[in-house]
This record gives sequence, C-alpha cells and structure tokens, in this order.
Amino acid sequence: MDEISLKAYAKVNLTLDIVGRRSDGYHLLNSIMQSVSLADVVTLSKRPKGIVIHSDHPQLPLDETNTCWRAFTAFTGFTKLEGGVEVYITKSIPMAAGLGGASADAAAVLHGLNKLYGTKLSTAELQELGLSVGADVPFCLQGGTCLVQGIGEVVSAAAAFPRVSLVLVKPEAAVFTAQVYSRLKPSAHGTTYTAQVQELIAEGREVQDIAGALGNALETVTAELVPETALWKERLLAHGAHGALMSGSGPTVVGLFTDQGRARDFQSCYQDQAQIFVVELADVGVEEMDGGDR
Repeated sequence: MDEISLKAYAKVNLTLDIVGRRSDGYHLLNSIMQSVSLADVVTLSKRPKGIVIHSDHPQLPLDETNTCWRAFTAFTGFTKLEGGVEVYITKSIPMAAGLGGASADAAAVLHGLNKLYGTKLSTAELQELGLSVGADVPFCLQGGTCLVQGIGEVVSAAAAFPRVSLVLVKPEAAVFTAQVYSRLKPSAHGTTYTAQVQELIAEGREVQDIAGALGNALETVTAELVPETALWKERLLAHGAHGALMSGSGPTVVGLFTDQGRARDFQSCYQDQAQIFVVELADVGVEEMDGGDR
C-alpha cells in the first residue's frame, strides 16, 4: 500500500465539566464527546523521508505548527520509521471552531501511517502518541460516543446517544482553546452535566429530557468573547431544537433536533449569517475510504 485516504470526523462536546486543575496548569474535565458526520478527507502517500503537507484551505498552516506535522514527528520518533509521507487535507470542518478539526486530521495521520507502514501499533499506543499532539486526538482515534476525562487521555466508550440530527452553527469569529482556558474562573468548576446526562441515558429517557440537561462549563467564557453564541442558542431553541449548547471552547453552537426537516429549515433560514451544517451522529472517529468514496 502506497496511498490511503481517510475521513477524519469532527467531534462535538455534548457535555463539558471542569472538575479540577493540575499543578502544571492543565484543566481536568469530564465530557461526553460525540463524533459527527462532518469530516475532512486526509490522503497520505508514501515518500522517501520527511513530511510535506498540502491543503485546499488557504489559511491552514502547512509547516511544523500543523497538527499533522506534529503527529508525524511523534509517530516517527516512537517507531524509528525512516520513511516519509505526503499529506493532502481537504477541509470541511471549520477551523478554530470547537469541533476538533485539527485533532481529527492528526488522528487520521497517525492511523494512516500505521496502515501505510504496517507498524501495527495498538489504538492505545496511537492514543498515547496523539495526546502529545492535542488533547482531543485520543478521542478522535476512537470516536463514536465516549466519556473523556483527565486532560483528554482517558477515553472510554459510553452508552450510545439517542439518534438525532445536529445543527452546527459556526459564527464568523474564531476562538482558540488556550484563550478560553486562560480566562476560566474557578466558579466555572464543579458542574455536573456529564453525570446527569449519563444517568438520563441509562434510564432510557426521551431525547427531549436528555437534551435539556446538556451543558458546557466553558460557555460563559466564550460568550464574553463571542456574544452571538447566546443568540444562536435562542434561535435554535425557537426553531424546534430540544436543546442547544456550545461545543468545546466554541464558538460553534450545537442544536439537537429529532425532526431533520426542521433542522434543514433552520439551515435555509440562516445560511447567509453563519456557517451552518446539518449532521448526523457517527460511530467512528477515523474511517478508511474506498477508492470510489474520494
């Protein structure tokens, strides 16, 4: 095998609680993360050595600041691989949006290198390498519905979330994770959204009940930077969403719909005011593509 193409799926945080802070400054979280059908396509081709990155997105960095470059460096450092790779990234996931696009791309590179070069690393080994690249990479390598804890390194499969359509609203503003965490106040610690939602799912409750319990402890911080996040939540709920919250550090807002028609109507109404996607839940984080899928 000399080339492989993969779908790198976006993630949303259906809950996000901050439960503490390590001595090194990293915040500890409890979060239910969910893969969704919005995906970048990452194609890897063998080359003699080193890494070269190309993309159809003009703002994506193509140097060592790109997570794919860092993933390659981590992988080759661990495996002592001498071969190289050429990477082409077709972007669909918005950047700096709280949807894990950079982490998903890095996960695809780790998965793809493992396949291209037959290094046979386990998922756990890839996840350990991924954590050195970004906190969401371990989840993106596993995907589906997961409970994510610590700084992102503890990933365990969780009970499947009820099937819904999600509307993702990405305002024009971009927000960077470090920027949000640096403004986080101790009063944001201690929420229990994750435990509440897990309990409701275990009880077999209706989507409406579960959606009303979703929450993100980072919302108040990002709302100060991007005030329209609150407006988009109001619009989604007024249009029939059973619940709405911000994903990750934002500013993307997620609305949960059981009626895909209403989700599509919302997209039609507001598509000239923001990037709006209607997506479904995905069961994996990275998926190999057949030749006909490209």
